[in-house]
Amino acid sequence: MNVRDLSRRAGIAAALVSVLLLAVPFALVSGFDAQLVGYYAAGPVGAGAVALFALLSAVVFASVEQGNVDPGALAGALVVLGIATVLLAAVWAVSIEPTTMFGEHRWLQWHAPAVAATALLLPVCAGAYARDLLA
Repeated sequence: MNVRDLSRRAGIAAALVSVLLLAVPFALVSGFDAQLVGYYAAGPVGAGAVALFALLSAVVFASVEQGNVDPGALAGALVVLGIATVLLAAVWAVSIEPTTMFGEHRWLQWHAPAVAATALLLPVCAGAYARDLLA
């Protein structure tokens, strides 16, 4: 298996894991509806933008080898999308204000940093793909 194929598959997996990890509180936390909405809406763009950019990255990773667009252009777009996703996730993570929901669900303190850390794999995979493509 070559580096391009491996980094493309890892990028798709990282994007999907980021989105699934982002949805964990929605699935596990109950009884704090208003606080959960505030949790996901924190920051200038909220968690929805992180999910959107991660899913868009997965689509671009999946379509980069289809031949419809120059792979070099898509590789550059993937690097930019990966960096933007990490920055949005980091801004969202530092914008979250603790509420009483955090007292009952202590793991939420580490949820947003975990999403940002998982999103960090996107530009790494995109960079590895671009480096191998352009080499």
